[in-house]
Amino acid sequence: MHEPWDIQRLLKWSTDYLKKKDIDAPRLTSELLLASVLNHSRLELYLHYDQPLTKKELAAFKAILKRRLAHEPLAYILGDKIFWSLRFKVTPATLIPRPETEKLVETAIKTIKKGPTPHPYILDWGTGCGAIAICLAKELPHAHIIATDISNEALECTKQNIRQYKVSVGSVKSKDLTCFKEGCFHFIVSNPPYVKRAILNTLDPEVKDYEPRCALDGGLDGLKYISYLLYNCPRYLRKGGWLIMEIGYDQKPDIERLSNLGAYDPPCFFKDYSGHTRVVALKSR
Repeated sequence: MHEPWDIQRLLKWSTDYLKKKDIDAPRLTSELLLASVLNHSRLELYLHYDQPLTKKELAAFKAILKRRLAHEPLAYILGDKIFWSLRFKVTPATLIPRPETEKLVETAIKTIKKGPTPHPYILDWGTGCGAIAICLAKELPHAHIIATDISNEALECTKQNIRQYKVSVGSVKSKDLTCFKEGCFHFIVSNPPYVKRAILNTLDPEVKDYEPRCALDGGLDGLKYISYLLYNCPRYLRKGGWLIMEIGYDQKPDIERLSNLGAYDPPCFFKDYSGHTRVVALKSR
């Protein structure tokens, strides 16, 4: 008689297998995948370690394990990602929120709280799953926030996350800023695509093969959208308004050069939690 596949045995087997295939965090990955199949928390896996799996549960686990072995991001398999201590729905139409982007949110919140009004108008340009806009709405409940994206599918994901957290965030499909009235925002916040096109195919398979290229591709020099925002945001910001962007770790000299045209005060740069320059804040004149 075959030994049953209980939780403990399956976790050990899958962890060893993922480790052998060089998948990051094999134990955590196994726990999260199995917890998802069984609708358990990770703690419950250990409380019920001797629980045998049904044939249906075992088949479901093996199916999603196979997806992870093909380097599909864990967030897409599970359908969500934790960011700023909140759980956001994500889909293959949205970039997966990164820990370093929390520095963008942190910088934006601090800058906005020092601003001239408790009821600021804020634009999140290129919102993806809506994580930045929703985090700002949770932390700044009196703000007026609009989130834009070029993708209908991404905006649908944004709307689901907005409904989940019951925050007041408007969503607009737009590829540029021209749908807005000039001078209407106190703050424009963005995590624009900033990866150089030549580098895209050198990224990890989880990124290059699964995440939306339009959310990564910053053009030949990585500055296509950064330049667009730098040149155009002063027109849509109120006097003394701020543009706050996430940037590549090596793009500080480019930002200094591109912003030195008289439209902004000298840029302020901020490092992420890994010590890399990651965020720039520019005050319009």
